[in-house]
Amino acid sequence: MKPRTFKGGATDWASEGKPPSVIPTPAQLLVPSFVAVDFETANRAGAESACQIALVSVVEGQIAGRYTTYLLPPEEYGHFEFTYLHGIDEETVANAPTWHEVAEDIADFVDQRPVYAHNASFDQGVWRALDRYYQLETMPPEFYCSYRTAQKLVPNLINYKLPTVVHALDPAFNLDHHQADSDAEACARIIIALQQKLKRLGY
Repeated sequence: MKPRTFKGGATDWASEGKPPSVIPTPAQLLVPSFVAVDFETANRAGAESACQIALVSVVEGQIAGRYTTYLLPPEEYGHFEFTYLHGIDEETVANAPTWHEVAEDIADFVDQRPVYAHNASFDQGVWRALDRYYQLETMPPEFYCSYRTAQKLVPNLINYKLPTVVHALDPAFNLDHHQADSDAEACARIIIALQQKLKRLGY
């Protein structure tokens, strides 16, 4: 049987066979409940330097919940290089919880649902590094990339950076880039829009 493929410029993404792990199949993309995540990090010394996480819950195409917290990085990862991007510094996180203290709440929020991030290799790497550092196992088994998925379903954008993709798919959304809560919501809105596109294509 010939593999069923996407229309509209995405004919290289077949639903039969195995796609790259960060790109969901059509059936996986259409799962109606998912979570979008964004991490901000303090520095380039290591993914363990995460200083903020934001999660957005989506159910049946609607934003249904949010979870955002600053994170106190481990002492050896606690110097701040990226304050100029996200505005977070040592004082901001002085009384923030560590990943170990919030990981259970985050796992409960995700509740075994698929998780999306824009440039998932980064956010997945941060999550994995934090779990490894604190000897935890909270990494979601389904972790997908809105960047890579948008490349397949929305061809010919000038680039696939978060501001570009969310503007193309949800132009009314006012992105505050490098603020974790806004970036996570932008990712969620991108996936909602891609789900709607798939449905229009007959999936």
